[in-house]
Parts: sequence; structure tokens; C-alpha cells
Amino acid sequence: MQLHRLGSSPRYVLSLDDRLVEVLVEEEPRGFNVQLGGASYQVETVRGGRRGRAEQSDSFVDGRWTLRAPLTGVVSDVRLELGQTVGPGDVLLVVEAMKMLNDLRCRVGGVVSAVNVTKGQRVEIGEALVEISESA
Repeated sequence: MQLHRLGSSPRYVLSLDDRLVEVLVEEEPRGFNVQLGGASYQVETVRGGRRGRAEQSDSFVDGRWTLRAPLTGVVSDVRLELGQTVGPGDVLLVVEAMKMLNDLRCRVGGVVSAVNVTKGQRVEIGEALVEISESA
């Protein structure tokens, strides 16, 4: 898959295996309007450092880290189980959104204290997916 911009215009060509798809991207005050295959999508961007959705995607309170869904999608793989020891960078879950697989990684070291999702389950932005307790 490749994306090529056409000059300095807001038009792009997306190469997908054996076909080409035209994409139109227009910047708006809160993000972008993306037109792809006749459908229009609003993409919200987060400005001003780490505030916004990136900050909402996980939290660390009282020795417990909670991974929250950074996007809406379907859990395609659960790569952990209750009581398992995990470390920073470990892939905990894979969530499919818009036909793309997204690895959700651990940011702390510890022990899995809760797994709130199963394979095939639909998740919404902000939903608590996994809890990791700090290692002693």
C-alpha cells in the first residue's frame, strides 16, 4: 500500500495491490475531512502536546495502569492472560479498525490484574481494556 500526493493539491492516490483509489483530504479547524471511495470521514486531530485522546488512552493510578481503547474497533487477538507478567513495549491486544490491525502495547512493567475484553468483542474509545498492577 502506498499513498502519493498529486502536486500541492489536497488530492492523493492510494495504491492498493492491483487498484488505485483517489483520496481527497481537506484540512478543517479541528482536523481533516477525508473523502475516500465516495464516502466522507471526519478525522479529529489533537493539538497541544500530549493532551487529548493520547492522554485518555491509558492511566496510572494507585499502582495500577489501565489501558483504555484509543480507537473504536474489534479485538482480533488477546495476547495476555490474568496473572501474566508483562513489560513496557509488550503487545497486549490487537484491535482491527478500518481493516487495519493496531497493536496496543504495554507502557509499564507489572502483572495482569484484569482483562476486560475477549477476541471478537467490539470496543469503543475510552473503554477500559486491561489493568496491570505494578510489580513489587
